[in-house]
Amino acid sequence: MQHRAALLISTALAGALLVGVPALAHHSYIRIDRNSVVAFEATVLDFQWRNPHVYIRVGTVNENGEPIEWEIETGSTPILVHSGWSADSLAVGDVISVRAHPERGTDRRYAVLQSLTTQDGTVLRQGILPSQATETTADISGVWKSRLEPGAPIEVLSALFAGFMQVPVTEAGQASIDTYDHDRDNPTAVCSGYGLLAGLTSPHYLNEIQILDDRVILRDEWFDAERIIYTDGRKHPADGERTRLGHSIGHWDGDTLVVDTRLFAPHRSPFGIGLASGLGKHVVERYSLNEDGRSLSVEVFLEDPEFLADSFSGTLNWDYTPDFEFYRYNCDPEVATRFSLP
Repeated sequence: MQHRAALLISTALAGALLVGVPALAHHSYIRIDRNSVVAFEATVLDFQWRNPHVYIRVGTVNENGEPIEWEIETGSTPILVHSGWSADSLAVGDVISVRAHPERGTDRRYAVLQSLTTQDGTVLRQGILPSQATETTADISGVWKSRLEPGAPIEVLSALFAGFMQVPVTEAGQASIDTYDHDRDNPTAVCSGYGLLAGLTSPHYLNEIQILDDRVILRDEWFDAERIIYTDGRKHPADGERTRLGHSIGHWDGDTLVVDTRLFAPHRSPFGIGLASGLGKHVVERYSLNEDGRSLSVEVFLEDPEFLADSFSGTLNWDYTPDFEFYRYNCDPEVATRFSLP
């Protein structure tokens, strides 16, 4: 049994943007120098509004006055839209001022965006704008956003994930982390998405809950994840299909939705840090509307005896955001593999 907190924190920090709000660690992020910033004026040569990350190719000159190009990576389109961007924010030929964190260890001129300023003075970053809604709701249906809390280890995760990183792993779990190749094994690189816990905890993608007579549908903007939670009294099938998000059944405990999920498919890195997912993985969630009518509590219990030496439990807070539009992710496989090292 081994403790992995320090390893996971350092891995996550390497994979997250220091300033701004992207998705969880993308395959190219681990080589980014968070302590350095390059700043320059440039002309937009190409603006690719596609997922899992949006790319901007710009032209500028070096210290000798010679023309050079930089490739600038940003977050996904849902994150950028919620941060005030649009597909028309930039156009080829625009002159912009760029601040970005450069890549280290390669000869590419490649960086992750910190911010950019357009000619009219507009500053574009990656940080979801706060909800302006004041209305309340009587149940858990609607559009919700996981809360960015002070206890979060990094800006792309919730405080719940900080607690998860303290859970000791088994020898198999540690071997999974030790042999993880961030370029070749990252699920983002093949548009497959992460696991259930990572989706629940990201405070920068919206979640939508739809309540029907015999089921509840829970959608996540991140990789267009959709879960059907059957509330018609059925059990988990004995030999059911295993999927990335598992098979979910639920029931109502008063106004609280209780969800039980099993039948997870094996997954190389469902949490984004190299820890695999086992066949015995089991997750229980409880969704309860808080008294304020503007937030809900999500209690989570997770066990995975193959890779986790202990179970995990914690509480996550979601805020009601009816003024936020829910977007499709539509991950583009060509873009996903674009910057993996050969």
